[in-house]
Amino acid sequence: MKGISITHRGFEDILSREVEEMIGSSPATDESVSIFEYRKFTDLCAFTYKSQSAIKSLHLLGQFSVNNELSSAVSSIKGILSETDLSQWISDGTSFKVSCIRTGEHSFNSQDLSAETSRLIKEKTNKDVNFESPDLIFFIHILNQKGYIGIDFSGIDLSKRDYRIFAHPAALKGTMAYCMLRFSGTKKTNSLIDPFTKSGIIPIEAALYQTGKPVNFYRKEALAFKHLKPLDNEDWETFYEKIDSQENESQKRRIIGIDSSMPSITAAQKNAKLAGVNKSISFSRLDIEWLDTKFSEGEIDRLITNPPESSKRIGEKFVEKLNNELFYQAQYIISKNGKIGLLARNTDLLKKSAEKYGFKTDEERTVLLGKETLKAILFSR
Repeated sequence: MKGISITHRGFEDILSREVEEMIGSSPATDESVSIFEYRKFTDLCAFTYKSQSAIKSLHLLGQFSVNNELSSAVSSIKGILSETDLSQWISDGTSFKVSCIRTGEHSFNSQDLSAETSRLIKEKTNKDVNFESPDLIFFIHILNQKGYIGIDFSGIDLSKRDYRIFAHPAALKGTMAYCMLRFSGTKKTNSLIDPFTKSGIIPIEAALYQTGKPVNFYRKEALAFKHLKPLDNEDWETFYEKIDSQENESQKRRIIGIDSSMPSITAAQKNAKLAGVNKSISFSRLDIEWLDTKFSEGEIDRLITNPPESSKRIGEKFVEKLNNELFYQAQYIISKNGKIGLLARNTDLLKKSAEKYGFKTDEERTVLLGKETLKAILFSR
């Protein structure tokens, strides 16, 4: 059987690494997706439940080429459906819906393709569409000239976090924060600091990763796979108990969230408590110029953050001063083999400050958050 998972463009390798670690197969990686073989439906369920980088998780029915015309996409999907035995997914009372996310230049929109695909499935199965509470969700992912259709095992946007209640306007998505951790080579045994923590997303994702606590622990009932026909007889209590028991508090290493704003620290502490990892993180209000008074020389293995950037409210000179202070402090607190991972819209000022204080660029890549283009950059001594 084949599965497919979707993530932010630019971080496909992080998603594939998670697939390898959790499912044990070697994925094929393409723009925004990881495609992989899996043995049992519960393997895909477990991945959906635990993945921190995935936006969607599907059982793959097929993939197809996409041109500008709706008729061509519909024809391709019709061919895939004609070769697919849907009886294993559909019983007498099954209802369904079709969801579609489309990115690129096409003469049709997502609603057009969803409606046409719904018509094809209704003709094939004689089942009713139910937009409110379907038993089965067909999901179509289109990115430019490539399309994929599958059975949605997630049912929700996996990039959203239910702990993210006390938000900061510039806070990262949890998936982006996690991908930055893995991009920076963070291991479960590394100490880590986020000196511009805002609402605590990076430390929280680090604590979830470090302890093995499933990111969807409090969203079990929202996941779609529990309602799928092939899993009707699954003992979900035992399934979750087995995965949840893998949480390992002994893995804990220092995870620190720092911010100059007390309201941000308060929000971060509340979010961490909602995520169930507040005991794994130390949050404190501190201006960045005081880091070297709170930490020993070489104490921190990873510094990962989304630093402030110039805007209508924040001038470029102030940002440059912050960047200089960031790398000046990093000189002291970062270990000899430590890394600095930063996510920003523009990295020119960051690279200038890094070079000034003896840090070199290891890697820089473009990543996309929806239509927003960001740069992930990794520094070392």
